[in-house]
Amino acid sequence: MRGLRVIGGVAKGRRLKTRKTMDLRPATDFIKEALFDMLALRVGDALFLDLFAGSGSIGIEALSRGARQALFVEKDPLTADLIRDNLAITGFTSQGRVYVGDVLKALTQLQKEGAKYSLAFVDPPFRKSLVAPTLDRLLQLEIMASDALIVTRSYVGEEVAAGIAPIRTRTYGDSVLRFFLGRGEQN
Repeated sequence: MRGLRVIGGVAKGRRLKTRKTMDLRPATDFIKEALFDMLALRVGDALFLDLFAGSGSIGIEALSRGARQALFVEKDPLTADLIRDNLAITGFTSQGRVYVGDVLKALTQLQKEGAKYSLAFVDPPFRKSLVAPTLDRLLQLEIMASDALIVTRSYVGEEVAAGIAPIRTRTYGDSVLRFFLGRGEQN
């Protein structure tokens, strides 16, 4: 990968910072383009939730394409600082909020705050079996709006036994994107 960048919207072409760590594997431009092509009609004015945010490139891409606000949840403090740097680079500091801590604890805090998110991206480290419990908790706490969409990214061979079935699945290399209705209903 030649470097992380914003591929669409008002911040298109801006280079983002990243770190070399085992668990940080930013989505390729190809995956981002495919994802945002599918989300195109939903991103404008969205409240976007980026879980296991890493560099923040997905949430920043959403902001660049018109999302109203993005909340980034990242456990590693150094990586959370990286998200803040990337928000500054792209001019989205006032539209992005970074929560440093465990995703499941963050979701409980978000429930207390009462916001209803319209889009969520769940991208935990591969092969750690974190997609299903995160998705189940996200749905249980009812922090998603009634017409919300949740997208998960996992390893192609990883089992994702959540309580609901995806409405769409797409595979890109070693990544699988699964799309779920945000209130847990089946299509």
